[in-house]
Amino acid sequence: MLKTIWAIWERGAAGMQSQALGLAEALFTTEGFALPVGFEVALRAPHTWLPMLPAFASLSALTPDTLKPLHELAKEQGWPDLLIASGRKAAFAALAIKKASGGKTRTVLTQDPRSNPRNWDLLVVPEHDRVRGPNVLLTHGALHRVTKFKLDSGAQSLRAECAMIPTPRVAVLVGGNNRNYTLDEEWMRDFVGQLRRMVERSGCGIMATVSRRTGEAETNILRGGLASLPAILWDGKGPNPYFGFLGIADVIVVTCESISMISEACSTGKPVLVARLPGRSKRFEQFYDSLLQRGLIQWFDGRLMLWENSRIDDMDHIARDIRDRLGWA
Repeated sequence: MLKTIWAIWERGAAGMQSQALGLAEALFTTEGFALPVGFEVALRAPHTWLPMLPAFASLSALTPDTLKPLHELAKEQGWPDLLIASGRKAAFAALAIKKASGGKTRTVLTQDPRSNPRNWDLLVVPEHDRVRGPNVLLTHGALHRVTKFKLDSGAQSLRAECAMIPTPRVAVLVGGNNRNYTLDEEWMRDFVGQLRRMVERSGCGIMATVSRRTGEAETNILRGGLASLPAILWDGKGPNPYFGFLGIADVIVVTCESISMISEACSTGKPVLVARLPGRSKRFEQFYDSLLQRGLIQWFDGRLMLWENSRIDDMDHIARDIRDRLGWA
């Protein structure tokens, strides 16, 4: 009988969704696992600030709208054999689900919970995080959903649309503000100036995307700056061409505030240029330094840089390691 997998992540957190689903999909492609099911979760007070301890974990901590689909599926099929969680709120929910299952459900957490790692069966964290332990598996970057199949099929679906974009083609991945970095209108104007200089000097074409975190004003500045260039911009309307842009691109430019986006870019094996934002994070700087030392990224300064790059992709070996650690090999 196939083992069941659920993936859960914090509501509204696209990077965490990518990590949880990416790992679930990687396991699904190995023998013995059913198609994974994904849910977003949210907590209600006071559980949003309670300590991350099994004693406080309860399904009543989840908001009714996020608990309902979990409960319905559990009644229909039973609690899952494996639960993959990403984000603090999802980590808390994982403790509650394991308790509700009577210990049947094995739990894998994709981020440092800032709590005792032994509360979960396995932790999968990037090497720049500090948590260590006998049940901790380390990765070079964030887990993700990028696969060769998705890159190839995405690229094929965009061939006609991107046919008039000159080569080399540059995928530009723009994020937004977070607690460590600021992407505001002033920065976007400077960034657009760098993109324009890059096109003028190299003759390249641009395929740009924004994220849910990109402000409307900043998106409008980017749209206006690209209007007279050989470029296309996905601004959140219609199907997301993200995988297609990564597949077609010869070079990738990505803003620095998202470890997930940088990891996805580096998994392609293409040159990756990282655009700095105002702000600083020691944890992020350690991540950048590890990639710079391995020659996987360069800082973006308005120049188009091409080099034979290697790639990081932890997905296959992490899936194998999880099967081995849980005795499911």
